[in-house]
Amino acid sequence: MTTKTKNLIYELTQNSRISTKELGKKLKVSQQAASYLIKNLHDKKVILSPSVILDSAKFGYLQVYVYFNYLNFSKKKEIINELKSIDSVVMVEELEQGYDLAVMFSVPNLSYYNKQVRDFLQQFKSSLKLAEVYPIVAKHIYPRKYLALKKPHSEIVVFGDRDLEELNNTDRQVLSAFWENSEQRVIDIHKKTGLNPKTIVKIKKNLEERKVIRGYTANFDIGILNIKKKHILISSSDLPLDQDKKLLHFAFIHPNIVALTRFIGDYDLLIEVEQEIGCKKDVLKDLRTEFPIQRYKVIDCGNTLLRKFIPHTALLEE
Repeated sequence: MTTKTKNLIYELTQNSRISTKELGKKLKVSQQAASYLIKNLHDKKVILSPSVILDSAKFGYLQVYVYFNYLNFSKKKEIINELKSIDSVVMVEELEQGYDLAVMFSVPNLSYYNKQVRDFLQQFKSSLKLAEVYPIVAKHIYPRKYLALKKPHSEIVVFGDRDLEELNNTDRQVLSAFWENSEQRVIDIHKKTGLNPKTIVKIKKNLEERKVIRGYTANFDIGILNIKKKHILISSSDLPLDQDKKLLHFAFIHPNIVALTRFIGDYDLLIEVEQEIGCKKDVLKDLRTEFPIQRYKVIDCGNTLLRKFIPHTALLEE
């Protein structure tokens, strides 16, 4: 990737709603050139889907991370399409080694999750099996520092222990519009909802200040960009408690770590790694040099096919 492309992808994953004027300033190009660059990425299907980052814990929802393996691949497309159609499925990621699919469910309780996954598995009992299940405690989302090392960085923490937010119907209308397409213009939301544009802007700002909306991001085709991604599952039982903050800081500053998720389970940490093909940096080696990690598992990843953070039904008017 060229430096300009790296900076462009970085800015769009940091804020997919960035204006072409602001993007042009950051990339040091004209507004017209910035608009062309974005269009070019969409035309080449580099950008797969934009999404609004919502903290589902504020809606009373919890997340369950599931790894699946195919028993045969004949119904692969049908399985993926079915997963994408299930409202409680908010993330689907293809994997290349270790497991075949990573799926995140967002549910009001574990009983609801159990029913959803049992019904799904029953439908594909000869084609798919459940491999691992991990309830999520919290997730730290980091900027893609390997794309723009000199940029100022901050993290987003979602899920975990949060107070519930009271949302009125206009809040839900605006959230629902961003859930459907986080790049929608205010005028388009006005046409759909009938809400005054100034009201929409005010509600959006209020939801951001209350940290219901945590940001706006975009998924991209890692193959086209020559990026490889890995999951590193770690058992932290061997780590001294006083190294917990050190590990979080290590993940935050490491250029190739893009997320850290805490699980409940045998493996209780998931570290997501991205790097350009040809990069010689060994993140697992860096981790094991700094921390006494003994039990770990490495999974090669493909593209993220779906990423929504919360079910659409959680946003519908009450």
